[in-house]
Amino acid sequence: MSSRAKTAGDATAFDANAFRESLEQAFAAELAGRRHGAVSAVMRRAASDARLSAFQYGDRGDKIALQLSRAVDAMTGGLFQSMPRDGVAFALCAVGGYGRKELAPFSDVDLLFLHEPASDAVVRRALDFILYPMWDSGMKIGHGVHTPKSAATFAKEDMVARTSFLDARLVAGSRSLFEAFKTDFDKLRRRTGADFVAAKLREQDERQRAAGATRYLVEPNIKEGKGGLRDVQTIRWIYKYVYGGSIGESVEIDKILGEKNVRELVKAERFLWSVRAHLHDLRGRADEHLTFDIQPLVAERLGYADRREMAAAERLMRHYFVTAVDTGRLTRVLCARLEEESAKRLPRLPRLLPKALQRDEATGAPNVRIRNGRLDFASAARAAKRPRDFFRLFRAFSKSVKLDFHPDALALVAENVAAVTSEVRKDAETALLFKGILESNEHPERTLRLMTETGLLGKYVPAFGSIVGRIHYSLYRRFTLDEQVLRTIGVLRDIRMGRLKNEHPISTRIVKAAENPYIITLGLFLHESVWTVKGKSAAECEKLIVRIAKRLGLSSDEARLTAWGAANFLLLVRTAERRNLTEAHAIAHFAAKVGGQDRLDLMLVLSTCHLRIVGPAAWDEVIRRQLTELYDGASAWFSGGMVALENRLADRASAARADAHERLADSLDAEPSRFLNQLTDDMLRSLDTDIIVRFAHLAQAAEQDAEAAAVTVTPRDGDFECIVRAEDRAGLLADIAGAIAGAGLSVRSVQALTTADGRAFDVFSVQSADGLTAEDPELAQSLRQKILDAASGPLKKQPNLKRRLGDRRTIFSVEPEVRIEREASIDAAVVEAEGLDRPGLLYEMASALGRIGVSIASAHVATYGERAVDAFYLTDADGRKISDSKTLGRIERALLDVLASGSGA
Repeated sequence: MSSRAKTAGDATAFDANAFRESLEQAFAAELAGRRHGAVSAVMRRAASDARLSAFQYGDRGDKIALQLSRAVDAMTGGLFQSMPRDGVAFALCAVGGYGRKELAPFSDVDLLFLHEPASDAVVRRALDFILYPMWDSGMKIGHGVHTPKSAATFAKEDMVARTSFLDARLVAGSRSLFEAFKTDFDKLRRRTGADFVAAKLREQDERQRAAGATRYLVEPNIKEGKGGLRDVQTIRWIYKYVYGGSIGESVEIDKILGEKNVRELVKAERFLWSVRAHLHDLRGRADEHLTFDIQPLVAERLGYADRREMAAAERLMRHYFVTAVDTGRLTRVLCARLEEESAKRLPRLPRLLPKALQRDEATGAPNVRIRNGRLDFASAARAAKRPRDFFRLFRAFSKSVKLDFHPDALALVAENVAAVTSEVRKDAETALLFKGILESNEHPERTLRLMTETGLLGKYVPAFGSIVGRIHYSLYRRFTLDEQVLRTIGVLRDIRMGRLKNEHPISTRIVKAAENPYIITLGLFLHESVWTVKGKSAAECEKLIVRIAKRLGLSSDEARLTAWGAANFLLLVRTAERRNLTEAHAIAHFAAKVGGQDRLDLMLVLSTCHLRIVGPAAWDEVIRRQLTELYDGASAWFSGGMVALENRLADRASAARADAHERLADSLDAEPSRFLNQLTDDMLRSLDTDIIVRFAHLAQAAEQDAEAAAVTVTPRDGDFECIVRAEDRAGLLADIAGAIAGAGLSVRSVQALTTADGRAFDVFSVQSADGLTAEDPELAQSLRQKILDAASGPLKKQPNLKRRLGDRRTIFSVEPEVRIEREASIDAAVVEAEGLDRPGLLYEMASALGRIGVSIASAHVATYGERAVDAFYLTDADGRKISDSKTLGRIERALLDVLASGSGA
């Protein structure tokens, strides 16, 4: 029994008889004038008692929903008994979820009032008698008021009402009114079945698109999301509307869906209701989003426990994703059954197997046919004995995704995936079929997703099966690990087709020029395999992928290349984000680790596809420029060594100087060279020409106004670009970072530079704390003033670094870590500090470094959801690289102290 059930067990159970007695006493007290609001007080107490006592029946959500519905029946029925009627017959009906006896703790209660023809005043008086106490109880009440005839007429025009009325049941009052309504509604139902089905399926598509168009979101909407409760209800609505009875009411109706499918539907519904009931109760309100902060609490309520390789919350979510998949499969079964029974539509559906589907990479004719317009096995018995036929079925689908699967075919695959043994995995023809599915497919992610949902893909590649339904608990990711992989393969397909050539010209060129594109595709398919390896070891991951890649058709050399790229692709991203890319040494050090152009090419494509999908803020113009710079520099190193790399960097500096000179010639009062000579080659090649030009104008204005500091703030690529010119001093970077944090913003990236005449030239990319686009002109002006004040002199008071309300980073823990990279730079000690992100973290760390007396030559900020990784290039007060262990030890301890103060660990 969960902690909630134990608590509920100590509560007084909701007693319908006791409630009616209390209600009668309350009515009497109000009529006698002894107590105003007595009825409302009884209703509020009853609603609270009903919610609490419902949980004493256990953790099962369907039982909780039933008990709540019964309690509301007693409450509404009790009010109805005392309702003034003035000789008019009324019927109180429950509709919608309440009609189905499915109420979560904070669900809306939908009522339908039926009445005989009567004056508005009479109806209004009766209605208010019930509604006002219900509203006072704190419940959300939806209601409609009709005669039986007008209710059916209204349902004809309004699909929401028609759906809600489908589940109508009588709670109290005139049965003859209710039966008259049901008769008229049933006439409408019988003649509008096709319209209703089309409307519900169209509504389902629109709802799923609005909720994220995938059942694999790591923080799903359990009601409206794909595979959620609304999809289960849609199945029940359609069956009831078309066949006139609910699933589970009769053997004849259940035969249509099938006994096994009915059991699966009930199982899915029961699980989803359990999650929803406890989610409402934990939130204390109607909330359908199963977010990271609440997942562990729901898991505890439902009895999930931690396992060695999987936390309780992760086990809960894996169960959720399996349930969502089952719901999608049942929807497909439903649609197929409806089509099979609709004889009018069958002649229009294709019957002959298209020529392209009559052959594939395996020998002999595929065991495939078209059945009622859907793809099916020609012989189910033969397919059950020959697992290769499973892959031939999906290979046929990959050639013609306009044809959907017959649900019987997918059910057969799902029921027989155990037949995919090691012999099947080693089969060369099956490997060729799989390659065709991955490579020769307009929508490979859709085919692979269906293979995943049947269990076939995870059985064929167990390393992939290990990540199905798994979540990396982080604000950085949007999807489960398996969905992340499938969506990146869709991005690769778009690159291959040239659809993203403007956004990704280098990746497009690499993919089109690839001698064996399968290396890239397979590398992407296996790029999350590190999650299946103990300790997430890249070396062990490589060994695993080599074995898989060779089995799937690559040569030994190709398999090693694929494995290295898939296991190490993030090296490109991490280096681009955390290193000074104006240093030839940093680029050469990275290139030496990579070891070859072929590996570099593979890394870039895998990184691009990964970042496009992994999180909403993972891919932007900043990371695009960083990856391009690192890739181009490393390519130069591979082509001609350090000489070629240094020449490339020098050429870039010269080009930037010439471009800036040309653009400044007509806009500066002084000769541009006077300003440009203050900028080193390192500065010129690290900055866009636009920034150089803006800094030149900023410097000119400051000199003319005799100002010690000047700041410009410009919206750029969704962030604020802040350029600062100031007298350099110890603590300047920390003060500016503190000013930004005090404005409620966060630093996206920073370049801390010093001109030849000793002035600070700092460029900050600043974003809102929640990653939203910065567009507010008033905020820009306020930010400029705060930065200007900080640049003009030390901060006079500590900035306000309180977390904003709803900062979701607080629900995570990140173990603080400081890494000292002695060989990462020739001119500075590189120190990486990793920990839980929070407002003003850069300010606090920079301040701590300032107190030690070290200088920050540059800082590189990277954030991955709740995790921050800041890399500092540090020198001593004289600008020399710090190398003594004592000072480095002080730096490490100081940064760890800052990180630990807000780690959440």
